[in-house]
Parts: sequence; structure tokens; C-alpha cells
Amino acid sequence: QLAIKGLVVMSDQLEEVYSSFLNNQVPKLWSRVAYPSLKSLGSWIRDLELKLDFIYIWLKWGQPTSFWLSGFFFPQGFMTGCLQTHARKYNTPIDELMVDFIVQKTYIDQETVEMVHRESDRENERAYKELVTPKDGVLVHGLFVDAGRFDEKAGYLCDPKPGEINPPLPVMQLLPVTRMDRTRLRYAAPLYKTSVRAGTLSTT
Repeated sequence: QLAIKGLVVMSDQLEEVYSSFLNNQVPKLWSRVAYPSLKSLGSWIRDLELKLDFIYIWLKWGQPTSFWLSGFFFPQGFMTGCLQTHARKYNTPIDELMVDFIVQKTYIDQETVEMVHRESDRENERAYKELVTPKDGVLVHGLFVDAGRFDEKAGYLCDPKPGEINPPLPVMQLLPVTRMDRTRLRYAAPLYKTSVRAGTLSTT
């Protein structure tokens, strides 16, 4: 505030932050130590609020029915943790495990989940509709499709509707297995953290 009023000299670092605010951009000072994001400043702050709510409720009330995969700073670590939990539970070498998936018919929006949290100040199953925590694996939400969409009635990927951009995927169960069910057709799609489509999402 003092630098903006001209009462003290504005450093190069402060000037960069101030200019970023004026242009609705995330300052490089923040982005260097934050998660990958292409959002404008306002959207970035809102996204950060959702992430903080997700982690806070999880820490206070235990793990959610469905995990917001987009809310993780390092989702690879979460995936590795899922494999390790399964390996310990069934005494299976972790290097023999792979991740299969089962697409559910339920859609979850994290904004709606946070709204339920605000109303009850705790984890609330109402936010997850009819979903039930699976015996094995985890449920995740917050993924989107590029150049396609998921037809929940037919149960497979198809072309997007006219004007539809990055439609959401339904909730998915990520299931550690030692072998894939070859009777189920799958599409091995790359999974990216941002629309830049760079890097890969794999276990550590």
C-alpha cells in the first residue's frame, strides 16, 4: 500500500506484482511456487479457495466420497498413494499393479460441493449425491474431455456437440488391478494438468 501511494520506493518485484494485478494476471512471484494454471487472477483465486476448502474439510472430517483430482498440487503423489494402499491391503507388490477405471453416471461440480460445505461446515454426503465409497480404489471427479465428450447413456466417448468445449467427465472409479479385464474396450487417453497439453500424469 505504501509503495502504491508513492510513500516508499517500489521494488522491481513489487512493480511486477502490481502490474499483474492491473492486468488480471497471476504474479510470477506466486506462479513460480504454485500449481500449473492458465487462469486469470480472479479465476485463479477462486480456484485456490476451492482447493483450500477441499483440503480443509478432508483434514477435519476425513476423506471424501469422491476426490477432486484437479484440486491436488501433485496428483501423481495421490495416485501413488492409492496404489500403495491397495498393495498393503492385499499384500501385492506395487510394481505389479496398474490402474483401471470405471466411469460412473454421476457428475460432481466442486463449486457445488463447496457450497454444501459452507452450509453445513462439515463433510456432507449430500454433496456426492448417490455415490458410495468403493471397497477398492477411489472415486475422482474434476476431469474434462478435449475434442470429445462422454455419452453416459451409451457408456462411451463420442464426438462433442456443436459449440461444446471441454465438457466434464462423470465421476470415475480408479481401481488398482494386477490385470486388465480384456472384455472391456478402453481408450488410453493422455491426461494433462492444463490445456497446454504438456507433460504427463503418471505415478511417481
